[in-house]
Formats: sequence, structure tokens, C-alpha cells
Amino acid sequence: MSNHSDQESYTDDIDEDEILANLSPEELKQLQNEMDVIAPDEFVPVGQRQKDQTDKPPTGSFDHRSLVDYLYWEKESKRMLEEERVPATLLPKKWQDELTKRDDSNSPEFPPKCEENLSSDTDILLPPSEFADAQENEDEISGPKGSDPEPPSDPQPPSGNETNLESTLDKIRNNGPDIKEVNLNNIENIPKDMLGDYVNALKKNKHVTTFSIANTGADESIAYLLANMLRENRSITTLNIESNFITGKGIIAILRCLQFNETLTELRFHNQRHMLGHHAEMEVSRLLKANHTLLKLGYHFELPGPRMVVTNLLTRNLDRQRQKRHEEDICDFIYVNGILLMFSK
Repeated sequence: MSNHSDQESYTDDIDEDEILANLSPEELKQLQNEMDVIAPDEFVPVGQRQKDQTDKPPTGSFDHRSLVDYLYWEKESKRMLEEERVPATLLPKKWQDELTKRDDSNSPEFPPKCEENLSSDTDILLPPSEFADAQENEDEISGPKGSDPEPPSDPQPPSGNETNLESTLDKIRNNGPDIKEVNLNNIENIPKDMLGDYVNALKKNKHVTTFSIANTGADESIAYLLANMLRENRSITTLNIESNFITGKGIIAILRCLQFNETLTELRFHNQRHMLGHHAEMEVSRLLKANHTLLKLGYHFELPGPRMVVTNLLTRNLDRQRQKRHEEDICDFIYVNGILLMFSK
């Protein structure tokens, strides 16, 4: 009972207002922070209950102009250091003068008698005049030793295709029976006019079965020529136009002409410079429905819909070809005078 009365008298003696009035602004702020930690406000979010610990005194006054001048000075210093790293090259004459100056400065001094003996000894050791002339000629041909030789110009790497363009084109125009495959792959410097002449010559050709122009720089104009060629040609079974600059319009033009062509079985046009596009892929899947002879298509579709449609169409064409081959292999049986005879169609 006595302890409780002592506590009440002690609390009555403390004047809180007087204590707070004697505190400085810094002490009041510190007291407020401690009170916030002891009893945080329930209505304040948890992430905002921590006291601000990012306040610090300013490091100094900010001068924008001084900062810009410093950055410019740093840039110029780096540039000067880079220029100093470049090795200096002297011309041959200057280099010889420099060597002679160094030899003169480093040469020891001898008495007159010793110099006469040394000069006579060096005259004895000199080679004959004809050898000296030969040495001078070699120096003139080889050039100064201090100068670096010019690096040889790197020849362009060969494409690896040794096809003779002129003779092959003449054989195609003359409908030569010995030309079955025309391979112009990786010939990057082939003129566009000559490439167009190849395509036009194949319109009436009856012996070429494979035509490959991958990585030859073929563009839209060549694609339209190929489309016109496929309307008339009845011998080409494989056409390869991969890795070129043909856009979706050129590919659509080629596939549109396949409804008039019943001999082409393989078409490859993947890895073009321009993407085919979703609309063109849908058009490709629609146009292939009218073709029943194409068995292989070298292109990776981006959309799953056209990819599945084209896969089903190629499977349909394979089944038709297999059925046709099976019908050709079926044999007919007939009776002649009671004897069973078998013959094939």
C-alpha cells in the first residue's frame, strides 16, 4: 500500500510540460522517432512505419557549369592519351640522319695515329666494287628496312560452285539432253539479267529436272519470272530458291502458278531476307489446296494453323501418289481358251 502511494506522489511531482519545453528541436524530433517505434500508428501501412534514415547533410554546392567543364576535360585527356599511344614512324632519310647523329655522339675519341690505322683497316675489310654495287641494287629493290611491307589484298573467298554460266545457259537454250540439273547455288556475283535469262530459257526446256538458285541474290523480279516459267515448264520437279531476297508477294505468285503445274514435287523457299508474314502463310495454305502433285515444301511456318493445313495437304498428295503407283502395278487376269493369263498395264 505504501509503494502505490509513493508512485502516485512521484508522478505528481513530474511536470511533463516543463520537460518538453526545455527540450531542443533536435531532441524533440528524436523523442518523436522513438515514440513512433515504441507505439506505431495502426492506420499507417507497415511499409511506412519505419523512420526515414536517408537524411544527410549536403556534400557541397552543385555547379552545373563546373561539371560540364570537368567532363569535357576528361574527354580531351583520354583523346590525348590515345593519340600518344600511336607509334611514330620516321621516313628513311630522317631515320638515317638520326642514326648518324647517335653514332657521332656515341663514338669514342682516338689519337690521330690510331684513327689512321683504323681507317686503313676498314678499307682493307671493304668488299670489292662489284659486290658493293650488287648490294646497293638489292637495297633499292627491297626498299627501306624500316618501312613495313604492304599487306596483300585478300581475295574474295570462292563460292565453291564451278558452274560455267555461259556454256550452261547455251545448253539450256538448245535443249541439250545432257543437262538434267542446274545448280547455281552461292554464286553471289551472278548478274540479275543472266539469272533472268536462265529462268526464261527453262520455259521450253524438256530435260532439266532440278533448278537451284539458293543464295544468289534473287529478288521479286526473279520470283515473277519463276512463276511464269512454272506455267509452261513440264520437266522441273525440284525448285530451290532458299536464302534470297524474295518477299511474300513473290512466294504467293509462285504458289499461285502451281495450280497449272503438275510436275513440280519439291519446292524450297525458306530463309528469305524478309519474313513471309502471317497473311502470306494463310494464303500459301489456301493456294496449295488446288495442287495435287507437290510432295515436299521447304519452309518453316510460324503459325500453327497454316502449318497443320499444309502438312495435311502434303500427306494427301503422298497418299494419292502411292495409290496411283499401286494402281499402275496391278496386273490384269484374263482367260484365253480356259488358260489364265496375267499381264500388267
